[in-house]
Parts: sequence; structure tokens; C-alpha cells
Amino acid sequence: GYAYFPVEDTHMIISLLCNKFRTLLSQDLVRTVAHMGVVEEDERISPLLKNIKEAYYGKDFSDISSQLGEKITLSKINSLSQESFPPCMRYLHDTLRQDHHLRHFGRLQYGLFLKSIGLSLEQALAFWRDEFTKKMDMEKFDKQYAYNVRHSYGKEGKRANYTAYSCMKIITTNAPTTGDHHGCPFRHWDDTHLQEKLLSYGVPFKSVSKVVDYTHSSHYQLACQKYFDIVHGLPQTTFSLEHPSQYFYESRRVRGGLMSETTIKTEEDTEADIIAEFSDLSEQALAEITADNDMEIN
Repeated sequence: GYAYFPVEDTHMIISLLCNKFRTLLSQDLVRTVAHMGVVEEDERISPLLKNIKEAYYGKDFSDISSQLGEKITLSKINSLSQESFPPCMRYLHDTLRQDHHLRHFGRLQYGLFLKSIGLSLEQALAFWRDEFTKKMDMEKFDKQYAYNVRHSYGKEGKRANYTAYSCMKIITTNAPTTGDHHGCPFRHWDDTHLQEKLLSYGVPFKSVSKVVDYTHSSHYQLACQKYFDIVHGLPQTTFSLEHPSQYFYESRRVRGGLMSETTIKTEEDTEADIIAEFSDLSEQALAEITADNDMEIN
């Protein structure tokens, strides 16, 4: 069945559901803590728990070029960096072009991203060699850096198929220190640096604060998604940004006119969707939630 309620009472329903979720979450956390001693001793589970905050369970973006039907070549990298790279990767690209060098974690973050968007091993070697040999000879590059490029493509060492870093991994691990350029701009830059870069990347002055405000609440991915909307001239996108390669994928779809209208909505559309979603809750479900809350109060 269906439950109907006035639009002005929507906030009450949302509050009711949020309170119920909060209660259930608190109860489960208490139970989890009570069993942590046993769980941590289990060698099968403890590594999973330690790495869960860095794990990525979203869509596979390891073969973006074939998904888009767009071949990524060296000649396109400069223009793509300005059109469709997220700020973290654009900054790494610009720094590499300027300094002809990136430190270890910068090379990892950027190199695996280039791999994920479709740059082949041969082109990747040519790309890094061309930049690094502006400051060192070919022999030094081949001895100290070429191995790592091949390793990231699974051609050396244990030959693992390494994937590009997700937003959460970039945000939560290996924070940049002096001399580093990797990391998430929305997480690791101060306001002044971030504002300057946003302006240089084409964000209008009046819109800069809309992006930066999200970082003050630690909503770094929402800040990046707001940046995406602004630089692509969109009112609001409905996908949840979780990966730099996803940013590139969605950007190429927008630039190529491939993004479905269902993924672009106005704020009014989004509000209407929320109302419609809650109006579809069954009377039975609402009755059960209300009954549970009454029990907790009593």
C-alpha cells in the first residue's frame, strides 16, 4: 500500500527515519566493540577490518577508454588534463610538466590514473621518460624509474594488476609532506592555495566559496563534485563521485554529449525526488518504525 502525508511534514518523516537509523547503528556498534577481541585474533578477518576505510567497492574504471570508445594517446594528455582531469590529477600533471619530476607517491597516484584511463605501457614509458630526461640522462631514468612504471602495469615483480587510487584512499593515506604534490586538494590544501587554484582552473570568483565551504565540513568528495558541476556548466549531477577515474569518465561523457538527462538535475528536481521517494514508503513500514520509536520512548 501507500502512505500519504502533507509535503510540509516531509521533514518529520526524514527525522523519524534518521533517528531509527542512528539507533540501530549505535546498537550494532556496541555489539561490534564487544566482539572486537575475538575478531582481531582471526587472521582472515583482521586485515580486512584494517583496510576497510581504504577499500573501494564501486564501479570498475580500469578500462575507461574502451567504455567511452575514445583512444587515449600521448598527444591528447595536455588537453585532456585541462578538460577532464580532476584537480588532484591536473595538479600532478602541471607539476610534472613544470618540474620534470614527481616524488614516489605522486608518480604512483598519477601513473595509475593514466593507466586506468587507457594510456598503454609503451606510451606511459615514453611519457615519463620524456619528462624525467629533461633533468637526468636516459641511463639514470632506465635504472631508477622505468622499472616502477613497468611494475605498475604488472610487468615486473609479482606482476599484480594494480588499480588507480580511489578518492577515499587518496584522502586517508600517505598525506603529502614538504616537496610532495600528491593527495587531495580539497583535503590537503589550505584555503588560500585552494582558492587560487580553483580560480586558475576556471571556477568563477562567486562560485569559489561554494566549493571551499564543503571542505570546512570535511566533505571533500562533495567539494570535488561541486567543482565538476561548475566547470562543466551543469546545475547538478546525481552520480556520487568516488574515484578520480570516474571524474574523467563522467567528464568525457559530458564533453561528448553522452551524459543522460537523468544524471543532470536541478535542485528543484532533487527535492521532488526526495519527496516522491518518501511518499512511496508503505503504511506498514511507517507503522513499524513508529511502533519501535514508541517502545524506545516508553
